[in-house]
Amino acid sequence: MPFLQKSYESLDTLAEAIGQAIRAPITIENRYHQLLAYSTHPDSTDPARIATIIGRRVPEAVIEDLWESGILREVIDQDEPIVIPARLAVGLGERAAIVIKQHDEVLGYIWSLARTNPFTTQELAILQEGATIAKKLLMTIAMHERRISAELERFLLDVLASSSLSDSNRKRLNELAPIAVASRLTIIECTQPITPQLAERLHYVLATQEAIEVVLHAIDGQQLLVWHYMKSELSDEETELLAWAERFEQLLQDKFIESEPRLGISRRFFESDMLYDAAEEARRVTTLRRKFPLELSTSRAFEQIGIYQLVPELARRIGLRLETHPTIERLQHYDSSHQTELVTTLEWYFYFEGNVKRVASHLHIHPNTVLYRIRRIEELTNITQVSLPERAMIYLAIKAGQYRLED
Repeated sequence: MPFLQKSYESLDTLAEAIGQAIRAPITIENRYHQLLAYSTHPDSTDPARIATIIGRRVPEAVIEDLWESGILREVIDQDEPIVIPARLAVGLGERAAIVIKQHDEVLGYIWSLARTNPFTTQELAILQEGATIAKKLLMTIAMHERRISAELERFLLDVLASSSLSDSNRKRLNELAPIAVASRLTIIECTQPITPQLAERLHYVLATQEAIEVVLHAIDGQQLLVWHYMKSELSDEETELLAWAERFEQLLQDKFIESEPRLGISRRFFESDMLYDAAEEARRVTTLRRKFPLELSTSRAFEQIGIYQLVPELARRIGLRLETHPTIERLQHYDSSHQTELVTTLEWYFYFEGNVKRVASHLHIHPNTVLYRIRRIEELTNITQVSLPERAMIYLAIKAGQYRLED
């Protein structure tokens, strides 16, 4: 027999009705584990529920633990509620959970905190009945969210298509983002086009990030563009950003091995007029990281790529013959005539700050061979006498040449 009404005006009233029927606290979440509704609960509850209600989303650590343990996959694969043992390490008490699905599409979840007594068959049936009722409400919410998301995605791509910002677009952007917040434009670049299936998986991981607040996002070919800001004090923004970027990129690479995602993050900006320039900075980071994967393996933000910021412009000037470097040209001519690798040796000699053993290891040659080549370079050039700025310029010229060849 049915224990609940056939329909409810809101998820809040449904959550309260389920909670009263099984005498246990209830939460209803969307597919990204963001809190949609919850019932009243007694004073005794667990840290995970409290954090979910306060933050309006399930804590990131809880989500990761449920995935790593296989529990969340089991919940998704089952059509009836399952009882989940306590996960005290992440503050999660014993629970019953059921997924809300339309065919194979996850719409959300219902969670019930356990009481002293085990869940009865009847109580689990009530949870399943509640999921059936909630599906209708969540389908309406999901359809609305998809329409809004698609419209905002088109809007962001339109804004980023031009360096000039119209007054109407500026007004709308300012309505979407808080005033005077240190924003960033992050690009998640994959080695393959982002299909709708891959996009959904990327959006899920992005939506469960606690450290950032996403303003807008859009797919552009092999890139997911994300306008966001850090949930931290301005004085801690850069430190928090770099720590988050390291964790997030590693998480993406663990979950999307076939796509090899990498991040490119702009400098922070405070005005919507800077959005186009921020996207260009983020693209420059991803492009340079793709061309120089070893040198920039840990450089995710524009500030971190240092003098590499200058490489594309120097490459352009070299291509137009507006810029040359006699030292490099002399070594390149020698290499061409004698089938040697003096330019490559000098490049890595600079990169490894003169550490002959590391150069030899990287080039898979004997250290004595490195020393011989460096002596030959010194005979052909005055490399040991030039200043640090000039050495930096020689190194940049080498990288700029590589940048042009890989285009």
